[in-house]
Amino acid sequence: METIKKIVAERRTYTATQDTHSHCYAQLILPLQGELLIKAGEQNLQLDDQTLFFVPPECDHTFHSVVRNEFLILDIPHFMLTKSKLHNRGVSYKLNNQWKGIRYLILNEIDQHSLHRSALTELYPYISHYLLQEQQPKSIRYIHDHYNENITVNKLASLEHYNRSYYSDWFLKETGKSPSIYIQEVRLNKAKELLRNTDLPILHIAIQVGLEHQSSLTRLFQKYEGITPSHFRKNQF
Repeated sequence: METIKKIVAERRTYTATQDTHSHCYAQLILPLQGELLIKAGEQNLQLDDQTLFFVPPECDHTFHSVVRNEFLILDIPHFMLTKSKLHNRGVSYKLNNQWKGIRYLILNEIDQHSLHRSALTELYPYISHYLLQEQQPKSIRYIHDHYNENITVNKLASLEHYNRSYYSDWFLKETGKSPSIYIQEVRLNKAKELLRNTDLPILHIAIQVGLEHQSSLTRLFQKYEGITPSHFRKNQF
């Protein structure tokens, strides 16, 4: 398997012929124009002008494009990656202003024919910061941001580009819990916080954490704490 000793950046285009491979280095794919269809492990997604993708080392991936395209590719040696912070899965990101700024800096070096090892090496810590900042899977971040809403497994699976059955197995390996148990615990912890720090009625707290009835919150507390929300609140004082 091919290895590289320095970080490399270049423009690349892709054809309609499917190619499948893996490599010892990581790869960051930033869009310039067109679309790229990519399958990485169990993930299937379409990279467009608003999406970039991180491919970890030794991750089998298949890709092709049926339209005119061009992408900025960053090949990153494995020794530049922090293993403790890497997941053995691809990660997609939205092309926000920070990523647009990074893309501009790299393209400027390429277009001026001044790209050299030190330029990219000096830029890499900035790139790495944004890569690792959002390494927590999207569906788990979604649960923490939307615990007060109706959350379905189908919605969570779609965020990871997995089918429902595979997602449930993946989630169990990732967290040690099923999606439903994880959501319950997030809601329980938020309810505890509200019981400690506010005087809100228990019904209002139940609604704020995504439960329709006070009885649902009571059952949740009895299941995990062995007491009612009222007793939990009294025990905090």
